[in-house]
Amino acid sequence: MAENPDPIYLLRDFNLHRIEAELLDESESPVSTLNEAKFIRLGSRKFDKSTTTTFQSKINENYYSLDALYHATVTRKLHHTEYSQDATRQQIPTRLAYMDRKDWLPFVNGFAFLPDVNNRQNKEAGASTSSQLSNRHNNEKRRQPPTEETEEDIKNKRAKREEYRKNYQSFLNAIKPTEIVIFEEDIMFEGLGQERNSSEASRSSRSHHKKSKSSKVPLILVPPSFNAFVSMYNVKQLLEDQRFEPGSSVRTSGGKIEHNIFITHNGIQYEITDNAKSLRDPDWDRVVCVITDGNEWVFKTYKWKTHEDTFNNVVGVYFKYNNEITNQKVQKWKINIIEIHPEMRHKDAEAYLDFWNAVLKKSNA
Repeated sequence: MAENPDPIYLLRDFNLHRIEAELLDESESPVSTLNEAKFIRLGSRKFDKSTTTTFQSKINENYYSLDALYHATVTRKLHHTEYSQDATRQQIPTRLAYMDRKDWLPFVNGFAFLPDVNNRQNKEAGASTSSQLSNRHNNEKRRQPPTEETEEDIKNKRAKREEYRKNYQSFLNAIKPTEIVIFEEDIMFEGLGQERNSSEASRSSRSHHKKSKSSKVPLILVPPSFNAFVSMYNVKQLLEDQRFEPGSSVRTSGGKIEHNIFITHNGIQYEITDNAKSLRDPDWDRVVCVITDGNEWVFKTYKWKTHEDTFNNVVGVYFKYNNEITNQKVQKWKINIIEIHPEMRHKDAEAYLDFWNAVLKKSNA
């Protein structure tokens, strides 16, 4: 009989492929909460939720149980305090220490290997379970229908992820600890499907946070026009959820407009606004990116007054559909042109990576 794979690699692969794990009670009937569950089923493998994994704590060198890592995965969008409170509500006996959670979240989202203390089995187990998951991915009926991704698409996405990983690590190495606003969260990929409700509430509450006078939160400016390709109506879905939705669709469905919101990307909080006139002098020092729709009048409301000066100081991004011709004027600007493929929704994730790669490159320059 083949030895069971380490569940942490199955858990990671399930998370990356957006597959829901199954929670089962003692009679192997499905249940909705981790507290009710006796087992966690990951594909064809069933594990007792108390199974000891190979993920070792930096704090006390103990090994975490599967239920602790499962809970940390489905609540990964929560601030660490909120995560601990949720663990108490769910009656999770063990929760990840702050430093351990910082290691776990990038790993389970596919953006980092485990620390050296765990790395001895990392590559072997990761390769083994990825192969097993791939087979199950093709055979299970409850899976989503296959996308139109080609082999070239997959290669491009891998290359962009690798580029992102390097840019993000350089960014972390360059900034001072006091400049990190929030580092407990990681939102690179949706996964397991069960964290959505709690995370939405958390994100909604963060949208109303007020910046302090000494705020270090990086700032992103978007066009003030509701008809812009990317506006306050749809910017959050694209830059946080890796999903492009036309602003007109959001408006038609009754979506509310806010002129100042917060998102969290890989543990760093970003502020987004379309109200440049409300910014004070110190706020302009926080601007890291300007998303433009090509209208030059907007730059007159900015600190730098022209598109030339603006994009010499901060990264510029212009979003468009891939089948549309780029305005000749915009083509001459010092900006990143990022394409959205309306008929190929899986490419939204590539546009998402293109954006954050552009922001991180400028930050590292």
